[in-house]
Amino acid sequence: MKNKTEPLDRQRIARVALAMIDEHGIDQLSMRKLGGELGVEAMALYHHFRNKAELLDGILDIVLDNVSATLTIDGTPLTRVRRTFDALRNVAIAHPHAYLSMVSRRFRTPTALQFYEQLLARLHEAGLDAEQSARYYRMLANFTAGAGLAEVGSRARQPDATPIILEDFNEPDAFPRITAAMPYLRVGELDQIYRSGMDILFAALEAELARQQIG
Repeated sequence: MKNKTEPLDRQRIARVALAMIDEHGIDQLSMRKLGGELGVEAMALYHHFRNKAELLDGILDIVLDNVSATLTIDGTPLTRVRRTFDALRNVAIAHPHAYLSMVSRRFRTPTALQFYEQLLARLHEAGLDAEQSARYYRMLANFTAGAGLAEVGSRARQPDATPIILEDFNEPDAFPRITAAMPYLRVGELDQIYRSGMDILFAALEAELARQQIG
């Protein structure tokens, strides 16, 4: 068991838990192992997190704080919205093992709700009403989450992963369409695919705003 070097609080616990997930995968995370890494008994962690679900919420808070720290305030509201979703997609690249659990969690902590509020505020500043903000938020979030899952599937080091079979897939007789498409679906193409999809979504958003101004 390691010695304590910092006071035990929610942020420190969540930060160490995230590092453990990054290194070993989420299936290997337990309160007992986390306590050992922090130099405390597992029961001490329950004073800060009642269960593993709350711990995952705490990890999401850490990630959202890190995302917020990378964002700048320059540019139009829509530029800032796109920058935010770009940063959220990058979470899948930086933390592929943790991403699968984070993407399924609801925003329910004060930190997460404030992040959500600020993102919707940027859409409002761009000229969208509540219904439009909700609709475009969901479309952008769904697309970004899907892009993130593609990153995890392509980049995460899973015990049973065999990425080379897709990177070098070449079976034109049995799977002609997969063989033809595969050069454009490799890991090296994911950035361009993501950018193209976001271009389409933001073009639709801007066209809707333009129609509103004319009407």
